Amino acid sequence: MAKNQMSKNSLKKLLDSVTPMAPDAAEKFVRDLLKAGDERRRDAEKVVAEVAAVARRSAQQFSVNVQKEVAKQLGRLVVRIDQVEKQVETLNKNLEATRALLVAAAAKGLSKTSAPGKTTATKSPAAKKPVAKKPATTKPTTTKPTAKKPAAKKAAAKKSVAKKSSAPTA
Repeated sequence: MAKNQMSKNSLKKLLDSVTPMAPDAAEKFVRDLLKAGDERRRDAEKVVAEVAAVARRSAQQFSVNVQKEVAKQLGRLVVRIDQVEKQVETLNKNLEATRALLVAAAAKGLSKTSAPGKTTATKSPAAKKPVAKKPATTKPTTTKPTAKKPAAKKAAAKKSVAKKSSAPTA
């Protein structure tokens, strides 16, 4: 409110200055204008300083939030990588165990085939050899197609024969 009054007074003084004034009055008028300008400049500087402070705090807060989020995401990533490493280790152990079983089974299979006089009653499923298939016999390609009766007609014919035979003869 004081600023508006001061500017009104300054305008009034400016209008009054259109008329010739004494050098003392003109000097006082100029000082008042400078004083009002200085106050406005100081107010503007305060506003700029406040805006700069708010911008600085916002930038710092943004930086802190970004760092927290990156740390959180990296933590999740590390946990997931650890899980994947454990899965890879487990798969590797399983692979080694399977490889050892296969090597042992292959060794048993070789020892059985190298000693033809020995037979064992139990065989492990991994050591079974595939059974050789017999060659298929060839059939002549010229076969006569046989005429087939529809299934309904066959069933009806059989029923009629059965009824006739079961009828009492007198």
